[in-house]
Amino acid sequence: MADSRVLFLDEVTSTQDAAVELNLQFGDACVSYNQTAGRGRRGNQWNANGGVAVTVVIEELTAHLPIALAATLAAQLNNCIPEQRVGIKWPNDLFVEGKKIAGILIEQREGRCLVGVGVNVLESPIPTATCLKECGAEISVSVVADLAIASVFDAVQLGEDTAVSQWRKRDVLVGTTQRVRSGDNTFEGIVLSIDPCNNLILETADAILELPAATSTIVTLF
Repeated sequence: MADSRVLFLDEVTSTQDAAVELNLQFGDACVSYNQTAGRGRRGNQWNANGGVAVTVVIEELTAHLPIALAATLAAQLNNCIPEQRVGIKWPNDLFVEGKKIAGILIEQREGRCLVGVGVNVLESPIPTATCLKECGAEISVSVVADLAIASVFDAVQLGEDTAVSQWRKRDVLVGTTQRVRSGDNTFEGIVLSIDPCNNLILETADAILELPAATSTIVTLF
């Protein structure tokens, strides 16, 4: 966008907070390589050290945007590590060989739709994570920031059918045994299928359950 701004910030609590504090407008983005209080989906902590955190302000949140962004970001990162497969763990965490490499957080705050992306680039913050460097990529954090911003604008352009189709090609959960928290209950079983915008079908020892996407989350790692 011709009038959009990209602000590079030395240190922030989170780029989501910074976007609000700096009064970023539609089309603007902010980038930081050092978050002191970054967070992911459902309030999980996310550390940007050795990686990049990006927040882009978009005009409207659609129901399929998280799915679309997972697909476009995975495609961008896979171009950096073509010998690997970047998969999607429902709904929108990105994994390589069972380890998390990137995550997405979308929030609506003070009249803004904030799309946050975090990518591990040069180091892995925890043992269950990986980074682009470990996966064989020689790439700078600034280039990855550009790719993350581009993936957001690519996602905004995707229709729901295309987004779901691209997402399903990278799904890593169907056919695996998982523990899923849905509302106040937790279930364990085999993931039979996923409609990423709507529900997950789980076969437990007692029943086949249809768990709504809005209130369900995976609580185990592979």
